Amino acid sequence: MNILKNKEVKMAIGILAVLLIVFAAVVMYIFQNYTRTLNKAQLQQNIAVIGAVAKQYPQAEPEIVKIFTRDFQGDYQFGKSLLTKYNYNENLSIEKNTLDAKELWLTNIKFQMLICIFAVFLVTFFILSFNRIYSKIRRVSQGAEAVVEGDYQPIEGDREEGDLGFLIYQFNLMTGRLSENVQALKNEKLFLKRIITDISHQLKTPLAALIMFNDILKNDSTISEEERIIFVNESKNQLDRMEWLIKNMLKMAKLEAGVVEFDKQESPIAQTVHKSITGLKYIAEERNIALRITGDENIYIKHDISWTTEALSNIIKNCIEHSCTGDEINISWEENNVFVQVEIRDNGLGISKEELPRIFDRFYKGPNSRNPTNIGIGLYITKTIIEGQGGSVYAFSQPGKGTKFTVRLMKIS
Repeated sequence: MNILKNKEVKMAIGILAVLLIVFAAVVMYIFQNYTRTLNKAQLQQNIAVIGAVAKQYPQAEPEIVKIFTRDFQGDYQFGKSLLTKYNYNENLSIEKNTLDAKELWLTNIKFQMLICIFAVFLVTFFILSFNRIYSKIRRVSQGAEAVVEGDYQPIEGDREEGDLGFLIYQFNLMTGRLSENVQALKNEKLFLKRIITDISHQLKTPLAALIMFNDILKNDSTISEEERIIFVNESKNQLDRMEWLIKNMLKMAKLEAGVVEFDKQESPIAQTVHKSITGLKYIAEERNIALRITGDENIYIKHDISWTTEALSNIIKNCIEHSCTGDEINISWEENNVFVQVEIRDNGLGISKEELPRIFDRFYKGPNSRNPTNIGIGLYITKTIIEGQGGSVYAFSQPGKGTKFTVRLMKIS
């Protein structure tokens, strides 16, 4: 029976059993004591009768003693008919039997007192038992009221055995989940507020430039066609920058909100590396920076090709921006039993010891950044993408000696 698993029920049954045993023992004691008293009184009466008759009729002593100690059936009918005229027979009520009436009255008093005491014990016991049960229910009720008021503290008693302990455990579990959900909603609200603030801040400069260019084109009729073309091209550059900003801010927002589901597929890492430099070859050639790629083409790893390409592109682009004309960037990869490791190394300006721990921070721009449109989210997005797939990314650098980025994609994830 499931009810017997409850600590309160087992305790109540145990105490009730003890009370019943004590009550039965006391009843048996009183009954045996009454029986011994009654037997003693009867023996005293018999002895008195024997003594009186034997004193009056000494010659009848053997017969009289025999009647009281052995067999009395022979003289029973005679004695019964003799005492009938005195209304003394087997149907005489015990109240009229003066010898037993006092003992009966005392025994009744004892039984009544015993029953009253036992009833008091039972009532007290059940009051205490129910109070113990309902005190826990009241605690759950008070805890529920506290949850409504925004206090998500767990209540005690969740490790006790039984239904009430399980109820408190489930209540605490529910409270914990509600607290997590409320905190998640608060974090989401702060996150949306922060994203909106960041987007507004980042779009402010290109938007102001667009407004200025538009006002010039609209209000200044003296500008030449050549100047007009310059302003139109500048407007297009600002629009392109705004588009790039919005796309990257949306990527960052998706990654931070945890709504991105990485589509991991078993594919060669070489393919992903080559895709990551496709859009950067022209920029590297323009600055006369060589991209050197080495690695086993047959190394496969389970990863999201599109997002990993984005992550590697951001690192390579960062290396290009911090390299000098004529430098080279080496990209290589290798594997072991645990992970596949991609290394991207440049021999550019390098990063100071103080700056290095911050390069993956959101919106961080180093003092040596050469790109005026850089807003400092590329490496942050890279870190979020790689870690979102269970991997890790590290940076090692010394000023004037270049920088090495290490990306590890785990084989077991």
